[in-house]
Amino acid sequence: MGKIRIIFEGLRPWQQAELAAMLALAVAIPFHWFAAQVGEALLLICAFLKLMIDQKWQLNKAQLRYKWVFIVYAATWLIYLIGMLYTENQWFGWTQVSKKLGFLIFPAIFLFSDMSYLNKDRLKAIGYAFVIGCLLFFMMHLTYAVYDVVFNGATSERFFDEELMKLYLVQHCYVSMYASLGLMFCFSEIFMNNNLKTKIVNVLMYAMLVLMIILVRSRAGLLWLVATFALQWFWLTFIMKKVKAGLIVGGAFVVMAVGAWILFPQSTQRITLTITKLTTENQSDHRLTQFKGYKELLDENWIFGVGTGDRCDEMEASYLRYKQGIIDVIGPEVAAEIDKYVAKEMYEPWESMRNKIMQKAEQYGRDPDMVNSYIIDYMYTCYAVDRDTNAHNMYFETIISVGVVGLLLLLAYFVIPVVLWIRRKRFDMLYFSFLGMIFFNAMFESIFERQNGIIFFCFFNMLLFWKAFIHENQKVIE
Repeated sequence: MGKIRIIFEGLRPWQQAELAAMLALAVAIPFHWFAAQVGEALLLICAFLKLMIDQKWQLNKAQLRYKWVFIVYAATWLIYLIGMLYTENQWFGWTQVSKKLGFLIFPAIFLFSDMSYLNKDRLKAIGYAFVIGCLLFFMMHLTYAVYDVVFNGATSERFFDEELMKLYLVQHCYVSMYASLGLMFCFSEIFMNNNLKTKIVNVLMYAMLVLMIILVRSRAGLLWLVATFALQWFWLTFIMKKVKAGLIVGGAFVVMAVGAWILFPQSTQRITLTITKLTTENQSDHRLTQFKGYKELLDENWIFGVGTGDRCDEMEASYLRYKQGIIDVIGPEVAAEIDKYVAKEMYEPWESMRNKIMQKAEQYGRDPDMVNSYIIDYMYTCYAVDRDTNAHNMYFETIISVGVVGLLLLLAYFVIPVVLWIRRKRFDMLYFSFLGMIFFNAMFESIFERQNGIIFFCFFNMLLFWKAFIHENQKVIE
């Protein structure tokens, strides 16, 4: 409690309120999108009242220096508003516009609210609040899983995949992203903090966050975990010039990777199974099949997109056209046989199912091998139609909705910091890894289609941008 009291000392009332709102938001983000949305609203209210009452409408000159950046970032929301001018599904469109308000709100907060009171300790406090939120969320669900295994007869599979997130059903890719940011924060504290107790605490939290990523089994999360280890080793060895520490950490990472491979085969097999599918004849990953289904939308609407509100309708229509194309090849009778399994929500064929379908195809006078090559695409397309699945790629999703201008504005979030780092000839490892994680995950998930991803990204992107480019260029209260 003493340390918490210290970070609020010397602040004016509305500065304290704004900092408290940021701490609350950092804790709330891992738990539920609605809790994060409430935290976002509280932060906006505190920032506005602080601007009016405390600042008396005076702005921070160091923040104004980068007003062009904040304007470019906020334009991401504006392009979705413009997309309403040529959309037919107004209800879904306005839902999208309201959902993406974070792209406007957070740049506005960090442009107009004077953040000069955010010294190093207060920035760290926000980081610790987020890590604590992640670990509380994880421990709550882990305890629930243990209870199910001990008292309800659940198997060890209860600890893996989405079932671990049984309470709030938070999609595992978002959980992995939260934990990945926490990992980098803990890692920096381990090597940048001289207090032994703090180092030990961060090592323990780091280990728990690694376990969290392994158990939720997001393929992108697991792959980025390996990339995180590589980034941390590179940072220690070549940036910080701590070669011995780099060797120790590198060895520890190898041991952890081998241990995870042996102790948690349920997690690693998701990656090996994907590789097997992609290298096996007549198999595929559902994202590749879905890309075939909406590819024509990219080809025909890449300039302006289909409109903010028409993305779902147009994608469904595109999937249906692709499905009809498959039916034209395999025949409606064979398609009807596959539909019997689809009706039971069986969207991936096992061997006996394939054999039965191929036998039916032969009876209907169709080439069994040709039918076999289309079974998986047909089933995955049915899955996309039935579940209203999105593009599973934020870049393609953006082009389909609002065109290439929207994509360029989205990419600006990644390009602008890199350009500024090149000009300064040094970079912030925590911010760099955060952007890398978002860029990587956005290739496999439409992470800005949910509040879980929008609020998380917009808040920490602006906070880390402020820390990397504004905090060091102004007189900060220390």
